[in-house]
Amino acid sequence: MIDYSDQTDIFDPSKFGWPVHLVGLGGIGSAVLFPLLKLGVKELHIWDADKVEPHNIPAQLIYRPSDIGMTKAAAACAFIERQEADCRVTPHVENVSADTSLEGVVISGVDSMRSRYAIWHAVTHSSMYVPLYMDGRIGGEQLQLLTVHPSDFRQAEKYERWLFPDEEASPLPCAARTVIHPPTVLAGLMVTQLTLFARGEPFRANVIAHLKKMQFTTTTEVVPS
Repeated sequence: MIDYSDQTDIFDPSKFGWPVHLVGLGGIGSAVLFPLLKLGVKELHIWDADKVEPHNIPAQLIYRPSDIGMTKAAAACAFIERQEADCRVTPHVENVSADTSLEGVVISGVDSMRSRYAIWHAVTHSSMYVPLYMDGRIGGEQLQLLTVHPSDFRQAEKYERWLFPDEEASPLPCAARTVIHPPTVLAGLMVTQLTLFARGEPFRANVIAHLKKMQFTTTTEVVPS
């Protein structure tokens, strides 16, 4: 039995009833998985159709060289089992499509706008209810975190302004995709947003960080609905 009593003023697992859907198990998803377990999240769905490849090892936190060739979902399940976490995990060896039914908090760690469009459609058009959606993005040593209550029309409208075709995104040099610190910083911000949501406290809808310059920019606070 894991004792969470020292952190329940920040996040109380016994009072958090939502499952968490972690969509994408690459740099962002693999980085945020570990702190979600340490928080004590009780139910977790992990989504990814890819396999672990050699170039994933340096910047994707949970994978080992011996995981190469495994599906990321299977490797993530093995990692979770090693942590002996009190968490019910459902692996999905597939990508979220526009028709996927999602219920609970959804955290997106995908690397294409096409995937983000599909996830957003699933979040907003499903018969299920998503109370909180987080979309993490990384470009080299810059990162962005967009957080929204999907059922709030004004918040949803602002979020959709940040959806654009993949052709408009600037490609990154290979070296910029293999560093560990941007996803770990972003994971910390995601966990912060989740704990604020769980406590019913305001959070920032848009956080942009330039890590090389150590600059953080945020929007005004959003009050939980």
